[in-house]
Amino acid sequence: MKFQVLLSLVTVAAGIPSAQKLDRPVKPPLKPLVIDSLSTFAPSGRPGSSIYSFFNVSFTDVEFNNTTVQCGTRWTFGEEEDIAWTRKNTDCLIKPKSKTVGEWSFQLLKPTASGEGASLLNNFMLHLRHDWTSGVHVATQKFNFDGERNIGGMCSASGTCQFGLWEGVERPYLVPQFRLER
Repeated sequence: MKFQVLLSLVTVAAGIPSAQKLDRPVKPPLKPLVIDSLSTFAPSGRPGSSIYSFFNVSFTDVEFNNTTVQCGTRWTFGEEEDIAWTRKNTDCLIKPKSKTVGEWSFQLLKPTASGEGASLLNNFMLHLRHDWTSGVHVATQKFNFDGERNIGGMCSASGTCQFGLWEGVERPYLVPQFRLER
């Protein structure tokens, strides 16, 4: 019950459209996902530099035969930030590849309803979703430079910024995962 309330609050706060609400988790929770790496990048915006910002995450699904998943997305720096928030990203490479593995997707969500302080670099919620023949598994985790201190990085004098899983974070970095009713 507590998780349902928390998930509902996160869903509303994050602005997930009602058609994508993730409710009625089935207990008990599954084995957590193991975040192997996470990185964000924004270019300087100077002439001749890259025009793209990037987000990449790699994790292991211990619940599903130690499947390794690598997901990523990019958006045009300074122009497509609104599109990057809440877009369902399906560009995930799954190893070992198998028809029974299903599909992984992810969304980058604003950490508060107001969106105040949200940053695609260092203050966001990562929502992972695994759709497969036997059900749906989800995991959501907030990554924040100031509060949770689970992401770290910096911006250089030239304006290029890069953040990743903070070195001070306990390893392996575990994210709770839940099975949803369909």
